[in-house]
Amino acid sequence: MTSVHYYFRHPGNIYFSIEKLFREIAETIGRDNESKFNISLFYLPFPSALKNIWRNISFVRRTQSAINHITGDIHYAILGCKTGNINILTIHDTVMLRRLKRSNPKFWFIKWIWYDLPVRKADMITVISESSRKDLVHFTGCDENRIRVIGNFYDRRFQKSIRPFSKEQPVLLFIGTAENKNLTRLILALKGLNVKLHIVGNPSDSQKQLLKRNNITCEISSQLSDEGMRNAYMECDILVFPSIYEGFGLPIMEAQLTGRPVLTSNLSPMKEVAGKGAMLIDPYDPQSIRDGIIKIIEDNQFRDQLVEAGFENVKRFDPELVAGQYAELYEELIQKKKKKNN
Repeated sequence: MTSVHYYFRHPGNIYFSIEKLFREIAETIGRDNESKFNISLFYLPFPSALKNIWRNISFVRRTQSAINHITGDIHYAILGCKTGNINILTIHDTVMLRRLKRSNPKFWFIKWIWYDLPVRKADMITVISESSRKDLVHFTGCDENRIRVIGNFYDRRFQKSIRPFSKEQPVLLFIGTAENKNLTRLILALKGLNVKLHIVGNPSDSQKQLLKRNNITCEISSQLSDEGMRNAYMECDILVFPSIYEGFGLPIMEAQLTGRPVLTSNLSPMKEVAGKGAMLIDPYDPQSIRDGIIKIIEDNQFRDQLVEAGFENVKRFDPELVAGQYAELYEELIQKKKKKNN
């Protein structure tokens, strides 16, 4: 069997989806009796602070294998891989570059260390959506033939959990508090509505003040375990995900699996991930967000249609299908290397 090493960022105490997804890929490939690959998981020993970048690269250099797969976030780690091996880099998004202005020296440092050099070193780059592929080409000029789109998939631990919808005061689940998650506009959209907002993340002081000024009933959770996240979906009535930028949009799938109506942005990749199983809104317009939430709350038939369409939609993201795409990619790169060496 061919050895494949998966590399993850230094483990933290918050809800990380990258590690969860690739652990599932490793397990799924491993369950295949005809699998040609033996996958081992490695976590970088240090957080990605500037002083630790070289130490993490050195760790990869000492532990690398015939096939090395950098699973996301720690793109620079691929710089520790030997050119003679097969080295794969997964890039989930380019949000770090989007957040910074080109006049900021940090933009150019991140672009060079996290994107330009790793992209050059990789034998193949995988991205999780067509939107991510376009962004990567835009920022790095990477040859599109070296980029493969392989989407995310659902976590089997998320199960259908139907419960009566609470019309009197529905619970709206909102995940993440970074600027792209769009919490500020959501708060403005909720003013005067009798809802409870459950935020998973760490709102800034200004966001907390805005919640208070607009009299939003709110619960804030942070550092939830995987089980805690599943419970958050089961205990909510609607997932509100009005993000203005994502590499994929995993919460959409998780809510649909649980059986919750979804409100999300009419932008890529959210609208493609959601399929017909979501109320699509303009995330830049608080009134559009508000109207969408009211529609879901008040229209019982529409709400039920969203839930049923969500169950159907997530079938596209079966773990077996996605794991098979990665296994096929590894085999393709092995054959390509053999042909090159002959």
